[in-house]
Amino acid sequence: FSHAWQAGVSYVSTHARDRAWDDVDARGFATSNAFTGRSQTWGADFVWKWAPNGNATRTNFKFQTEYFQRRESGTLAYNDSGAVVGSASGDFRSRQSGWYAQGVWQFMPQWRVGYRYDRLNAGSLNIGLLDSGTITAADLPALAHYSPQRNSVMVDWSPSEFSRIRLQYARDNSRGPGETDNQFFVQYIMSLGAHGAHKF
Repeated sequence: FSHAWQAGVSYVSTHARDRAWDDVDARGFATSNAFTGRSQTWGADFVWKWAPNGNATRTNFKFQTEYFQRRESGTLAYNDSGAVVGSASGDFRSRQSGWYAQGVWQFMPQWRVGYRYDRLNAGSLNIGLLDSGTITAADLPALAHYSPQRNSVMVDWSPSEFSRIRLQYARDNSRGPGETDNQFFVQYIMSLGAHGAHKF
């Protein structure tokens, strides 16, 4: 009566053709890069809810988490505007992962507090152009090894079933090493029209 849970898995496979991004090489010249190959992503998710005797009107707690992993394999094309290397291509393989976990506790009617942690893992990269010495890691700064993370806390108040006011703070370290973005949010959420009740 007091507990409910839900779990799931997902998988998606795609093929990229000339998925491009711009970068700057070690000498400061603009480069254009493109990946062609296969991309596979799988994930697992879990939700657990608790409410005393199934009555969520006074107090309840919800825990939610998800993990995902992406693997890519194919070819990386590299082209620098400084004509140091010119155009080159080689094998490319990567494996990256990420996850988040969050909990929201309604400690009394209309009031909730919550915490969330997000993290991405840069994982492993195998780049043929680096292995052959054609370019260096400094020529691909966008692919530099970095694992960003973010911490968020919030408190909200629901004056009615159809409205909510939320204060939220996030400490975001996703911009790069040593760069912290402190984010403050004030939200007013309002629902209009008919809606059904959902367990999840």
